[in-house]
Amino acid sequence: MNNKALLFLIGVLLLGGVFVLAKNQNKTAPAVQNQEDALEAGDEGVNEEQLEDGIEGVENDGGTVEEGDEAESVKVSVTDAGFEPQTVNVKVGSKVVWTNNTQATADVSSAQHPTHLVYPPLNLGNFEPEEKVRLVFEEAGTYKYHDHLNPSMFGTVVVE
Repeated sequence: MNNKALLFLIGVLLLGGVFVLAKNQNKTAPAVQNQEDALEAGDEGVNEEQLEDGIEGVENDGGTVEEGDEAESVKVSVTDAGFEPQTVNVKVGSKVVWTNNTQATADVSSAQHPTHLVYPPLNLGNFEPEEKVRLVFEEAGTYKYHDHLNPSMFGTVVVE
């Protein structure tokens, strides 16, 4: 009888562990205190939906992008065929802006699918067609990412 109780307890603990892991993988990056700080510091990504709707802890400026601000960015287009260009080379402190040019929701997330733990600031979340997400890269390195909703689409940001 003790063996059955022990096996039952082990089974319950395993199921509980699977549930906790699955729940934690669906979490997005925490909200930032100030959108401008996020864009300048590169600590977090902010998507257009967050700018338009406003989320707790993020100031909403209406989602507009200044002409000069956008001109200093490196642009990546999300298309049905993938990210264009697939690899971008930028300097430390540069901003990369992804624009969703598909008819479906996109989700820029850091490697490695499905955990996205390699570079969490690059977990920019869902953004709808015509919307943009952006991230300032403050440290040199090679940052791989993919579309979480279409993981066969991937790209790389090389920061020098």
